Amino acid sequence: MNILAIESSCDEFGVSIMVDGKIKSNIISSQIKDHEEFGGVIPELASRLHVKNFAYVLQTSLKEAGVKIEQINQVAYTAKPGLVGSLIVGKLVAQTIALYLDVPIMELNHLEGHIYAASIEEDFDYPVLALVVSGGHTQLVYIKKSLSFEIVGTTQDDAVGECYDKVARAVGLGYPGGPKIDKLAQEGNELKYKLPISKNDETLDFSFSGLKTASLNLINKIKQNNKELNILDFCASFQKTAIDTLVTKLEKAIKIYKPKTLTIAGGVSANKMLRKKIFEISSMYNIGRTIIPKIEYCNDNAAMMAKLCNEYLINKK
Repeated sequence: MNILAIESSCDEFGVSIMVDGKIKSNIISSQIKDHEEFGGVIPELASRLHVKNFAYVLQTSLKEAGVKIEQINQVAYTAKPGLVGSLIVGKLVAQTIALYLDVPIMELNHLEGHIYAASIEEDFDYPVLALVVSGGHTQLVYIKKSLSFEIVGTTQDDAVGECYDKVARAVGLGYPGGPKIDKLAQEGNELKYKLPISKNDETLDFSFSGLKTASLNLINKIKQNNKELNILDFCASFQKTAIDTLVTKLEKAIKIYKPKTLTIAGGVSANKMLRKKIFEISSMYNIGRTIIPKIEYCNDNAAMMAKLCNEYLINKK
């Protein structure tokens, strides 16, 4: 079975080829440099660049995999959630290929793909508890059996990645803010500045608007008092609070659902502190399997969609 998968939900256009359950190529056209000057993703620009770049990405992915387009048996693409224009470009490319080859096409959920990215090289042992963390989403998802997704906790306002980006912009770090704050945080004193953990209650839902507001107020207060913000200590303090917010809810969910596998998914799963914390928590609660996706599978990519498609095909059989 040769699967061609397309991911185009935001500012990356990706094409991946999977052959008999193994990823053979995973090519991504990133637009970070195109959106940096605007401090975030411009939807119309993202979709235009997808139209410009998709042919190169498609050809390169097929070439790297050593597969001809006529050998594709199944096409899959991200149908939701995401930027409407970007999703439409991916859908049209996928539909055109499937129609030309007369092969089946499968529409997929972007967040489900992120979760199954962790199982590209290691199989899940069910039930699984996944912490989905990205620029647009923060969720706790319980997967009792293969493809059985239950959202048990979600953000009530900002996503954690969105919070990182807005705070990074406020201190002049630019976009994307997550990797930059993570890097600087390694050298700072995480106890220097006190920031609140929002929605610290018994639910499994998250809130990051309070942390964002408190961070912006702290930055403005220091400026008004003509003092200098220690950027290293601030990044360390902010990151500690953000990760503690995630970990607090994750631990509550572990006690309730008692998973056999613990995993993280989404762009923020590349965060060094979060990756370290996941292993510490897993050890603390004696969870049998802890799977963290490779860095290349953390951000938006088509390999995760190929893996998800393959999982659906296996279950269908």
